[in-house]
Amino acid sequence: MIRPMKESEKDAVLEFLYMEPEINLYLIKEVVHFDPANKHQEIYVEVQGEAYFAVVSRNWSNVIYYAVQTAFSEHWIPVLEGFDFLFISAKTALIELIHPHFASMKEDRMDFMRSTTFTPDHSIDYSDVEILESKEEAAEVYDLLLTVEELYTVHQKSRNEYIEYLHYNSGDNGTTVYVRRDGKIVGTASAVFETKKSAMIVAVATHKDYRKQGHGRKVMHYLMDLYINQKKKTLCLYYDDPRAEKLYVDLGFIDIHKWSMLYTP
Repeated sequence: MIRPMKESEKDAVLEFLYMEPEINLYLIKEVVHFDPANKHQEIYVEVQGEAYFAVVSRNWSNVIYYAVQTAFSEHWIPVLEGFDFLFISAKTALIELIHPHFASMKEDRMDFMRSTTFTPDHSIDYSDVEILESKEEAAEVYDLLLTVEELYTVHQKSRNEYIEYLHYNSGDNGTTVYVRRDGKIVGTASAVFETKKSAMIVAVATHKDYRKQGHGRKVMHYLMDLYINQKKKTLCLYYDDPRAEKLYVDLGFIDIHKWSMLYTP
């Protein structure tokens, strides 16, 4: 049976999702902060007997699907079609089952990585790294991300949606850091959807006129030291850009899953 998640079953759904805490980082955060009054959020569950089998979350234009087995029931199709979404994400093995039902969408395959150890580079000066706190700063970060061609998922979101997303993923929910040069933000990275065990690195970007100056490495080092060494949490990320692979591997990230996103071209 597929039905909307009840607020009273949050703990049971979280227990189910924590069977794979890293791959379910986004979903865990969505369930923890579930609010039936939030029009931008919907969570559905598939229950077989008394056991949970799958969970789907929609937050703004993003839909995430997770199933405990490599399976997808066609009963999910009318639920998904009822969402106003741009992206559907899941493990690649699950997207392979979903994609035929949304044939007009394109698939982007990514490596899913994690890091649990980090050795700081004490030669790096972090004094110019700032932590995002306001929506005004979020707007400046969004403007930088729009200049980076590879970040197509950001480009497809509205300005307001992404500003709200960054502002929401601040404080207890995450950290965005940035570096300024010549009065503008030129390098940034975000740790989002922070849970008690982990957080997700997204939107690592440097302005094209300020590349090869160490800004990307600096903001990554800052976040890795903060989360892994100080907060004692695992950091995860997705990547599909071969140019970024060396940076992440050098920083100690290892591949653990294949992840895919369906998007409307």
